Amino acid sequence: MAQDEPFDPFHEVIDSHSINFEIGDLKLDLPFGMTKFMLLQLVAAAILLAIFLPLVRRVSTKGESRGRLWVFAEFILVFVRDQIAKPGIGEHDYKKYLPFLWTLFVFTLSMNLMGMIPFLGSPTADLSVTAPLALVSFILINASGIRANHGFFNYLKTYIPHIEMNDPVLKIIGPFILVLLFCIEILSLFIRGTVLAARLFANMLAGHTALFVILSFIRIIGAASEHSTLMDIAFWPATIVIILLNTALSLLELFVACLQAFVFTFLTSVFIGMATHPDH
Repeated sequence: MAQDEPFDPFHEVIDSHSINFEIGDLKLDLPFGMTKFMLLQLVAAAILLAIFLPLVRRVSTKGESRGRLWVFAEFILVFVRDQIAKPGIGEHDYKKYLPFLWTLFVFTLSMNLMGMIPFLGSPTADLSVTAPLALVSFILINASGIRANHGFFNYLKTYIPHIEMNDPVLKIIGPFILVLLFCIEILSLFIRGTVLAARLFANMLAGHTALFVILSFIRIIGAASEHSTLMDIAFWPATIVIILLNTALSLLELFVACLQAFVFTFLTSVFIGMATHPDH
């Protein structure tokens, strides 16, 4: 970043049509109107296909995986099956949705981890990325509910709460309460989809912004050291402290990246389970 540019705390988390390497004036302009986050999504998809397609072929033909990379990849798939799909959807129906949950988890995780690479940023720190992911989940959640309840209108009926109308007062105001509760339930359905997008976006945005802001203190102290002897003396000690602090926070951000991929996929699994088993 040039010295005469104003400090922007969101510099590393916003999308753009170029990748700025911040080494002199080195900048890569992307072709065909492509943005940085679009490119990172394609890269993430290519990496996942390169890892998991050979794994699937080997397991389907030889029944086992070998090599540390493939064993680790298989561990991820087993983890999603046992800790996300089965608890959220149930033992009987989880297999129908397991391929989607596998894809959702590893794709979200890979995009979260992209933010750990300097100069790139995380695509999931942008609402334009998390919103389509949440929309796909929202469509599948409701499609699974319609399928499980044998039709759209039968699915809507599951959002109508059961109220005993034995009391005379309830016989009068009961229909109005049912309509109100039905509207609240439908509203909550859309809120769930919004929460999926907003939670992932907000957590990744906050984490990467914090890392960038803390690291930018080195630049601020360096600029101040040109006009102050005290700041010049404090520059290297402060730089070492900031780098150590940023390293510690990067490890925390690594945990958050994994956690948010888990939460996003687990909530999707739970919402599918709620749609397919409304009585539970």
